[in-house]
Amino acid sequence: MALAPEQELESLLASALASAENRARFHQLQRRVSTLLAQERTRGQNPERARQLEILLVRAQAVLARSPDAGVIASLRRILHWYGTEVPRAIRAEWRLILFSLALLYGFAGIAWYAVSQDLELAYSLLAPEAVTREIEQLRALQPGESFRGNFTFGLGESPHTAGLILAHNIGVGVLFFASGLLPVLFIYLVALNGLMLGTYTAVAGHWNQAGEISSILWCHGTLELQAFVLAGAAGLVLLRAWVMPGALSRRTALAAESQRALRLITAVFPILVLAGLIEGFVSPHASLEMRMLVAVTSGLALLAWILVPSRARAG
Repeated sequence: MALAPEQELESLLASALASAENRARFHQLQRRVSTLLAQERTRGQNPERARQLEILLVRAQAVLARSPDAGVIASLRRILHWYGTEVPRAIRAEWRLILFSLALLYGFAGIAWYAVSQDLELAYSLLAPEAVTREIEQLRALQPGESFRGNFTFGLGESPHTAGLILAHNIGVGVLFFASGLLPVLFIYLVALNGLMLGTYTAVAGHWNQAGEISSILWCHGTLELQAFVLAGAAGLVLLRAWVMPGALSRRTALAAESQRALRLITAVFPILVLAGLIEGFVSPHASLEMRMLVAVTSGLALLAWILVPSRARAG
């Protein structure tokens, strides 16, 4: 009698047969068990079996991680599989958590934008007063026909140095968002802070009819940057969930399983932040309005396609 996919994968793990000659079958079984896991989660009728399938996949991944390196091509294929299949699959699996976080971020931004659009004085309550004062001074100093660029006034020659500073800052913020996921109150505070900053800054510029211009600069890189921060926070929240709600599993087992999903989420964050930092340093301050809008739309669509369109990339 043929073994079920999970039973055969368990057998390979038990006998340590994840060798080169069995690698193709190993990956095939991984994909089939992943499909079974997705079906169990969709039905939601047997959470215990879903947990056991997830743990089995975690063990399989650990065995592959310990297997001997099969060369540069195989390594590149594994990276492609990781970022082309495993990472976006993990993001899709946590869509509720991520969507909730995004709703908080843009909800706070929308509230701040509406409030400050109606009453400029409210900006001093929603954003650091010195930041509001500096922005208003910059807006008042504009010459007729001049576009508002905020703090993005550095020249192209300064872009490499500035981009490096931006990258370091963004990575630090990403780490902070990840850590905040372990303490939901701090996570909500950071999300609210960023949302209020975004909405308030844009609304203040709107009083001088410059909201569109500064938004094109902010969203040129922010389309990637803000979503990456939310993903970092979601990775921390996944670990917290394993500790608070382990279900039928022990906390140690639940953490071992969920840490793999958190790892997939966090490894998505830093490449996105690097790309966003390069755009912020080299494109946002210097490109035309049309080019900034094109970059914002293109990067946003590319991010959605990467997450939502299942990949057929295979590991080596």
